[in-house]
Amino acid sequence: MTRRTLKDALKEIQILLGKPQNRISGTLRYYLGLLNIQQVEEKNTHDHSKKMQTIQNKKITWVDIINPNRAMIGDLAQKYPFHPLHLEDCISKGQFPKIEESLEDRYLFILIRFPLHSADEEKILIKQLSFFLGKEYLVTVHDEKTDAISNIFNECKEDPKQKEVYMDNSSSHLLYTIIDQLTKDLNPLLQTILQEVDEAEDIVFDDKVSAVHKIGKLRQEIISLRRVIGPLRTLLTDLEKRIKGFSPNNLSVYFDNIIHRVEKAWETLEEAREIVEIYKDADFTFSTEKTNRILAILTIIFTFTIPATVIGTFYGMNLLLPGGIEAGNWIFWGKYTTLIVILIVTIIPALVMQLYFRKRGWI
Repeated sequence: MTRRTLKDALKEIQILLGKPQNRISGTLRYYLGLLNIQQVEEKNTHDHSKKMQTIQNKKITWVDIINPNRAMIGDLAQKYPFHPLHLEDCISKGQFPKIEESLEDRYLFILIRFPLHSADEEKILIKQLSFFLGKEYLVTVHDEKTDAISNIFNECKEDPKQKEVYMDNSSSHLLYTIIDQLTKDLNPLLQTILQEVDEAEDIVFDDKVSAVHKIGKLRQEIISLRRVIGPLRTLLTDLEKRIKGFSPNNLSVYFDNIIHRVEKAWETLEEAREIVEIYKDADFTFSTEKTNRILAILTIIFTFTIPATVIGTFYGMNLLLPGGIEAGNWIFWGKYTTLIVILIVTIIPALVMQLYFRKRGWI
């Protein structure tokens, strides 16, 4: 059997996009496997069901996929008319946030990134989340089993009342609920950042502690959050406009509330960034001043020892000098007369230099 090339496969995909959904989904497994060389088959059906679950409430269906692989994406492609590139984005990491609408298949594809504070690694991790929104369904794709999406999904699965609250209105309202909770989870992160900013203030103005590491870590965390929240502001504004076609109710007021919360988070980050930059400059100034102070003290000590160094250099030469070994030591003040005279000769210039430095305000 002749192996198809990637070019031939892409041409066939382009042709199949105009054909019925079941024909596309039937061949999608092959093409996804071809683009990533080989498809991964699930060996354990029990684990597969745990990672891909479905909840039904009246006409609304919610499919939640955790840690997706190509086998799960292939199953998803057989049930829904999603574009292969959108399905590929769900698996590929490091994608840019986006929101795209398929007018033909009538769904929205939303890819966003949210921060997650890792207590083990003590840093902020950026997680990628994907949503497929149709009028009667919502598909969520994410990595964490303990994030806001999993918590809401488990509530709907375990409590019928909560399922009615979340899923009774529309799939768009369910999407709003999830994004609302995700943005609320930003508050603990921001509170942690503000607390670390306050701690950095105490360290910066403490001469005995270096604040370089603390400030560097804070700047890294703030930059990571800005990289997430910045694009999120634009994406939510765009989502508010596009979601109207998928909801029987007007959700503009609800999404305005989320946008306002994200704007507040951005303002908080901007304020924290400015404060940290001030602390960085202050720490640099204090460190420079401390270094200059130490160098000044060492310079003064070295300057005061110059007379002793000069006189000691002369007496270390093979010259006949008064009080030297070859000329005979002075003994009019005892056997240490020569040492006493040399000390007096070196101390007097040092005292004169000290008085001069004080008069000039150097010390």
